[in-house]
Amino acid sequence: MRGHELWRLITENDSYGEMEATRIDADWQGDGLILFRATEAELAAFRKRGIAVVITSSEGPDGGFPRVVPDNAQIGRAAAAHLIERNFDDLAFLARGETYYQEEIFAPGLRTYARQRLRGFSEYLSRYSLEPTVHYLRGRPLWKPESWRQIQTEVMAFLETLPQPCGLFTADDSLGAVALKAADLLGMRVPQDLAVIGYGDDHAYCYSTFPALSSIEHPGRAIGFKAAECIHAQLEGGACDTPSQIVPIGPTIARESSDTLSIEDPIIFDLVSWIRHQAPHDPIRVSELAERSGLSMTTLKHRFAEALGHSPKQEIKSTRLIHLKRLLLRNELTLGQIAEAMKFTSAHQLSRFFQTETGERPSDYRARISKSAPSSRASTPGAVIFDMDGTLFDSEELYFRAYQQAYADQQGELSRADYFTHYAGTSNSHIEACLIEQAPTGFKPARFRTQWKDYWHRMMKREGLKTLPGVRELLTNLRQQGAPMALASSSDRAEVDCCLNESGLWTFFDFTIAGDEVTSAKPDPALFLRAAEGLHQQPEDCLVIEDSIAGIRAGNAAGMHVIHVVSHPATNSEEESWLRVRSLAEIEWPIIRDWLNGARGRPGVEATPPKSH
Repeated sequence: MRGHELWRLITENDSYGEMEATRIDADWQGDGLILFRATEAELAAFRKRGIAVVITSSEGPDGGFPRVVPDNAQIGRAAAAHLIERNFDDLAFLARGETYYQEEIFAPGLRTYARQRLRGFSEYLSRYSLEPTVHYLRGRPLWKPESWRQIQTEVMAFLETLPQPCGLFTADDSLGAVALKAADLLGMRVPQDLAVIGYGDDHAYCYSTFPALSSIEHPGRAIGFKAAECIHAQLEGGACDTPSQIVPIGPTIARESSDTLSIEDPIIFDLVSWIRHQAPHDPIRVSELAERSGLSMTTLKHRFAEALGHSPKQEIKSTRLIHLKRLLLRNELTLGQIAEAMKFTSAHQLSRFFQTETGERPSDYRARISKSAPSSRASTPGAVIFDMDGTLFDSEELYFRAYQQAYADQQGELSRADYFTHYAGTSNSHIEACLIEQAPTGFKPARFRTQWKDYWHRMMKREGLKTLPGVRELLTNLRQQGAPMALASSSDRAEVDCCLNESGLWTFFDFTIAGDEVTSAKPDPALFLRAAEGLHQQPEDCLVIEDSIAGIRAGNAAGMHVIHVVSHPATNSEEESWLRVRSLAEIEWPIIRDWLNGARGRPGVEATPPKSH
């Protein structure tokens, strides 16, 4: 504020009777407001009175006003970089799913920022052929006194599923504090068994945990400057350059919760961090370390030995070997492809390096690891992967109506046939992008993204969620058979958790993956391939149950068998499928049982598609 003209600053306060209480609401009188969140009604009232507004949260409606928020994808990348420096093979992400609030200003708590942070986290880890284990907490009424205990119990259950050692990124510091408390109750050693990093650098959390929590600094001061600039522009009759201002984040603050390097020498600490970032992809030389640090070769080797007990060359080779072992676990990659990715001169050089360091040929290592890899708990050679919307629930219809209504609010037209032919089964981000691209002049994307979700949640609360015919019976039979089951939905994690919690079906699934947890939507096979990995199954041993054209194409692209549930006339296509039915109730259990037990031939059963309605 002080960087601009003289403004009188007013903040909400409650001084316990020592001062007149200030409340900023729809009736507040003033010139400009910097808000965390507000309701649609409040924003409309502010606009009507000509009040300049800036919002500093990624969540909730914006009423056409600008937002100033931290770079959430950068937050995820910074957390991943921090944990990669500490050489973790196993990484995890913990965030809240939908959260229930009493205050309208905070509802619905869909956690857009968490999904953006996860995307940055996952994209950075993918450079190292790593994928995080992801868990979104189930929505709970936070005003109820028992909710904290339920959350702590759920976090403990999640931590118990993680391999050790593991690096955990929590979406913010308060959840990082919960994770550290849960780890303490489980007797996990931090950071040896579990390293934790949060976001916000909130000292009330970071220093009240045991051990102290590592975190990424929130750029509060920079956000304040940007917000003031946006207020000033509006007061002068103009507007911000862009509707959403993304502010770079602050530095990563390493504390005891992730301090696995424990290198006191700052130069060697910097060099080791750089090695662990670069060496997986580049055979860096010791001379480059000397050049980077300004140390002589003799001094460099001496200080490495003092700090780590080994030479810089050994650190480089160790880092490359760890990454090479990760890539060898991916059987779809040839040695030539791995050699190219890691900049070995040839597959022969790669093999020679691996055998020198381990005494084992890469092919023998692959065979040994594959033989000892954990298998599914199932007693059957096959697994089943379900789509969600339109396959388990009638929720696809709710999505259509929510999108249609929000689109129509801004003079856009979306027909039922267009939705079910072109958009059903794809991700929300894909649908949003397509509709925004075709939208009429003056269309406000941010308003549209907020409104369709708001409509969807209202419909869910008003109409409830209906499980489609045959769903519970098939899930029960599969569970009794011991078949591993996954859910792979194009919906965002918040909507997936909402539907599974509402229906009670979450207990059936061994693994779930949502559309905002992969970088490519159906018809790309990424969702189904991730589900197969989560079940420890090969794609050819997975049966996909899908209703959308995009989903059928994704299942085929993944190399899986597909059952096409023709639940809507627009999804009746000639796409290749192993079996076609009108609903899960039509699937004869002996056909599924035989498939699970190894019979992969076509059943020769095809249903007549439903009539148009």
